[in-house]
Amino acid sequence: MAFTSMFIGATGLVAHGRGMGVIGNNLANVSTTGYKRADTLFETLISQQMANGSNPRGDTAVHVSQKGMGVGVAAVKTCFLQGSFEASTTATDLAIGGNGFFGVTDPSDGSMHYTRAGVFRFDREGYLLTPQGYRVMGGAVDRETGEVGSGEEVRLPYRDIEINGETVPAIISDPRATTGITLNVNLDYATGDGIADATDPFFAMAKSWNGLQEQPLSNAEGYSTAIKVYDEEGTARELTVHFDRVGSSSMTSGVGGRSYWEYIVTLPPDQDGSAAAGTSGAGLVGMGVLTFNRFGELIGQTSYGIADGGDPKVLSNWTPAAFNADGVPTLDVTFDSGETQTISLNFGLTTSSASWAGPMASSAAGVGTSAPLLGNMANPDKDAYSTTNYTWGSATLVAQQDGYAEGYLRGLNVDTNGYVVGQFTNGQSENLFQISLYRFNSEYGLRREGGNLFSESKESGSAIEGVAQQDGRGVVYGNTLEASNVDMADQFAHLILTQRGFQSNTKVITTSDSILNTTIQIKR
Repeated sequence: MAFTSMFIGATGLVAHGRGMGVIGNNLANVSTTGYKRADTLFETLISQQMANGSNPRGDTAVHVSQKGMGVGVAAVKTCFLQGSFEASTTATDLAIGGNGFFGVTDPSDGSMHYTRAGVFRFDREGYLLTPQGYRVMGGAVDRETGEVGSGEEVRLPYRDIEINGETVPAIISDPRATTGITLNVNLDYATGDGIADATDPFFAMAKSWNGLQEQPLSNAEGYSTAIKVYDEEGTARELTVHFDRVGSSSMTSGVGGRSYWEYIVTLPPDQDGSAAAGTSGAGLVGMGVLTFNRFGELIGQTSYGIADGGDPKVLSNWTPAAFNADGVPTLDVTFDSGETQTISLNFGLTTSSASWAGPMASSAAGVGTSAPLLGNMANPDKDAYSTTNYTWGSATLVAQQDGYAEGYLRGLNVDTNGYVVGQFTNGQSENLFQISLYRFNSEYGLRREGGNLFSESKESGSAIEGVAQQDGRGVVYGNTLEASNVDMADQFAHLILTQRGFQSNTKVITTSDSILNTTIQIKR
């Protein structure tokens, strides 16, 4: 009897000692980023069958008599409950809100590991690393199509450039040529006809333009606005749109209650690379007419483009402009670099059929003084923020274009989808990489490897790669770290219980030893 109780007490000492080790490790890692606490699960050991006594009524005994033989540790299970979040000043400190693990690879042998501790930094080669030097996994973003790869080491797309005779690595946002301009302008209804022409009143400014003069257009036009655009090399250029009201007295036919404004689009004559360079038509790249109803709303637009190689000063060379895919009229601009760009000009009116309608003249020369021959867009669709003709002064309310110059990386952030987003000096933001998140059929089967790392095992199943907010995976937070999920109050409570359990089992052993000594004394 005494030997059995001593054995049982010994198992209690061993089990509680192991449990104390688990608690101690939890408390030791209370400040470890991304640490997941472990819980000790105890189990009973084998029980010994005891002889059954006789039943005075002759029935079979209804109780099975067994004596327990101690306690053991069934398992030490990792608890994957979410830890609290801590703010960080570093953009590449990452935390996962929900399920999933970051994947990291050992560059020395290519082995994969997984972690919740997102303390990541870029090294001088552009790799995103853990403190142990493991490389974070993700997928590169194709900067042209936006498609995302997978199973790649996250690395910044450095490119060698030359500065002051030295070759240095840099992350560059390539320039983009302007393809579209949006203008929201109010043209003052009270403005008179500044530049008139008795024969072609709708194109008086185009006929008045002289690219050989220092002042190609007189200051008599009603209003003008300039906008910066970019060529193929990312060089900033300036286009100017000039507006002037068409006087009703110069029209032989028109529609009552409507007002008409002619416009021309120009660039500095010395930057014109078309066939008109060096002539009086240099710098004249587009023209048209805007039509407003009596409420000052834009209801019609005509736009003309110059025939290739034609003289801009000859109205018959101006034909109805083509449309882009969005139904916006376009104009072709040839800069002195020799590159011709097609740029759309949107005043707030588009066409769903990309066509012109009405008794429209085949060229600007055929319009003359007849407003109906201007034609209009087929099936016009007006934007909420279209150009207007109100009596409260001419002003440019919106002037936007989609081009930009070359830019250099000035900052990074990580969004909730795990994209590493670069901010560049040209004002652009680009997705460079997307951080991968991994899941397992059973995360409880993961094996701890130290260094805040886990590795897959047969019990966990193979890692399943994906991205944030997909198939049950969590959200990625930048400038954030996940703290340890150890609850100190809970662990101290377990510490006290484990200590008392250990002490109780020592009492079992010492008492059993006393009984054994007493038994030995009986013989003596």
